[in-house]
Amino acid sequence: MSIFNPEQREGREKNYEANKFSLDIEKKLLSALKRRKETYPDIVQCPNRSCGCPVKIEMKKDSVRVYCTSCGWEKVLKNYDEES
Repeated sequence: MSIFNPEQREGREKNYEANKFSLDIEKKLLSALKRRKETYPDIVQCPNRSCGCPVKIEMKKDSVRVYCTSCGWEKVLKNYDEES
């Protein structure tokens, strides 16, 4: 198979979009935080279109820090249900 095959390229792009940081991934991370998970098993890619490197995920007691060591993108997700 050629790397220029449109069907094969579509499959790769689909997988890229599935692993890219998004609202869906954000919800999964917050769900893992609520369940007190220490790690997140999937590889998540940086949302910067020019980067796309895997991001680091730090699970803390009350938040999740998601950051890219390559381009410097960072996002902190806080669990607001724990306030009570």
